[in-house]
Amino acid sequence: MDEVVRRRVPRLPWRLAVTAAAVSAVPAVCAATVGTGDVPAAVHLAVLAVAALPLLMRAAPTVFRRACLLIGMVLLWASLIGAAFGLGPVVPASLLLLVAAVADPDNPPGCASVVLAVALPLMSLLLLFYPS
Repeated sequence: MDEVVRRRVPRLPWRLAVTAAAVSAVPAVCAATVGTGDVPAAVHLAVLAVAALPLLMRAAPTVFRRACLLIGMVLLWASLIGAAFGLGPVVPASLLLLVAAVADPDNPPGCASVVLAVALPLMSLLLLFYPS
């Protein structure tokens, strides 16, 4: 009989994703209790929920990596665009999710993944602060 091979996400990417959810929880709790200027607490709670989505995919390592990459990029762009409104603290969570997407000891990232992981955040920052 064919047996189903159960694989789980390796320990390092899982811990990075948990850290990303914890890092995004701090601004959410602060905004919910104290309140921030321009961003309502519901936005911070939505960011926390989105940052925690990869944690639901522990049994599927490929889906976990893709979700970390997609959610990390979306949060990075959202935090860079919303930095003027108070979404700047989301940058560490998005970077942690991007690192969790490529931090797999069994499958080391290729050259293209490393270049994208380094170049995309740098290009985003350059485009954000480019004088127009």
